[in-house]
Amino acid sequence: MRKLLIPVVLILIGMFFSSAYVVEEGTRGVVLRFNKIIGLSNPGLHFKVPGMDSIKLIDAKIQTTNSSNNSKEQRFFNVQKKELIVDYFVQWKIVDFNRYYETVAGGNNVEDLLLARLNGRLRAEIGKLSNKDIINDSNADTKSRNSLMIRVKDALNGTHQDSIDSAPIDKLVADTQKDPESNKTSLRAFGVEVIDVRIKQINFPAEVSGSIYARMRAEREVIARDKRFEGVRKAEETRATATLEATKILSEAERQSRIIRGEGDANAAKLYADAFGKDMVFFSFIRSLKAYEQSFTGNDVMVISPDSEFFQYMKLKSNK
Repeated sequence: MRKLLIPVVLILIGMFFSSAYVVEEGTRGVVLRFNKIIGLSNPGLHFKVPGMDSIKLIDAKIQTTNSSNNSKEQRFFNVQKKELIVDYFVQWKIVDFNRYYETVAGGNNVEDLLLARLNGRLRAEIGKLSNKDIINDSNADTKSRNSLMIRVKDALNGTHQDSIDSAPIDKLVADTQKDPESNKTSLRAFGVEVIDVRIKQINFPAEVSGSIYARMRAEREVIARDKRFEGVRKAEETRATATLEATKILSEAERQSRIIRGEGDANAAKLYADAFGKDMVFFSFIRSLKAYEQSFTGNDVMVISPDSEFFQYMKLKSNK
């Protein structure tokens, strides 16, 4: 009996390990029986029928796909037929693991399908807007980059009626690849849902960016030249105004000084007249002294009779 117990225990342990499997957090397990989907396993410990069932683990976390993943620039045309290079990324997650597995099991790459549909919708939306509308980030404006990304996301997800779950995967893939721009099949038909679409950068192609920058520089040079001319004009006006004000101030000062000097001279003359009017002899004497002072300076020669009245105050009178 003991000899039989050990093999039985070993067989049971082997069956346990061959039938038990663990689904880690952030993943889901698609249970296949003879390559047909029979169920979905959530994170945790599960069991399967050995030899009949197999498990395919699928990442359930939100995934990010960049436009540069295919190593090819994404070029679009705006409403003015100007070519743009748009760098963007899209975040998506799997919402129907069975449908997703059917898609990838058929040899299809879900990221390629996602980028094809996304490029098609971006091409259609960008073709309706100008550069100014695309650069605008206003949420309130229907013609803005944020509104564009929301419309693209809604178009990719579609509605539940647009998601034709019963349609064959191969037919949906063929329709998407044939006309990704006007195709309205929701990505939920492939088991995925778009969470967010974001434009990271918008550039002009290298072959046209040089001419664009040259035109921008020329426009800025014209603006700078106009500003310099305007500055020179205002400087000349300021200098002319300052010169005029200075001239007015100096003229007014000169006028006031002349008035003050005239009033002073008038007051002085009046004082002299009042003072000398009281004694005419003294006035005549002072005037003669000033005449002597001004006449006998330098080497001038003056011929005058000694008996002239000019010398009346220089003659000595004898005391009697």
